[in-house]
Amino acid sequence: MDTPPQSKSSIIQPQSNNPSAATTISAMSPSSETFAHAYDHGPRLSQDEYIQLSDLPLSSIDPNYPKLLLIISSVVAVIIITVLSAFLLIAKPLPLTIAAVGLVSAIVLAVVLIQLIHLKAHKIAYGLFTHEMVFREGLFWVSTTALPYTRLQHVNLSQGPLERKYNLVTLKFFSAGSGLAEIDLPGLNAELAEHLRQHLLSQAAATHQLLTTEPEIIVPTPADAQTDPLSIQPSQQGNHNG
Repeated sequence: MDTPPQSKSSIIQPQSNNPSAATTISAMSPSSETFAHAYDHGPRLSQDEYIQLSDLPLSSIDPNYPKLLLIISSVVAVIIITVLSAFLLIAKPLPLTIAAVGLVSAIVLAVVLIQLIHLKAHKIAYGLFTHEMVFREGLFWVSTTALPYTRLQHVNLSQGPLERKYNLVTLKFFSAGSGLAEIDLPGLNAELAEHLRQHLLSQAAATHQLLTTEPEIIVPTPADAQTDPLSIQPSQQGNHNG
């Protein structure tokens, strides 16, 4: 015998008479407030308490580095002017007046560029602080870069043949997620650079270890949270025998 089809009835969620269910939502608020206030931001600073970048106590590089750049730029300028003179007077002869004006202009431009390079080298400065390293460079457009120790991965020493003559090295700072050096700090004494490198690596290691050993904040869940009755009802199957 065929069983007549059964009509689908809508399932009505039973209402709980447990008074603790009504306080479930209100019980979640203190936990969320606890999570929001778990990190201590400290007192809010006023605008007058902000640290100005120009007020940071930064150190200058070795005075031999501007001298080295002065020598290199002068040698390059002499080579360029010599080649230009040969081109104007020998390879492509020009009137003496035009050739003289061109050479004088090239010499003046070379002197100005050499002086700018020398002054720019004097503007390089750096500073090591509690949580970050600050690097500043630039003559007309000044750039200040702050690298936190939490992002510092490793520090390399680089020294060219001319730098070796003056006992100078360049510190290269590599940050997390960057294949290229984020900061190139030139013109450091070799002994000082090695000391700075060891100090920076120790600061970075201590900072990373502090971050990994911080206890996790666990948000408590209310013990009387109610579960959806539909999610725990067992599946019912009707068996009909003909």
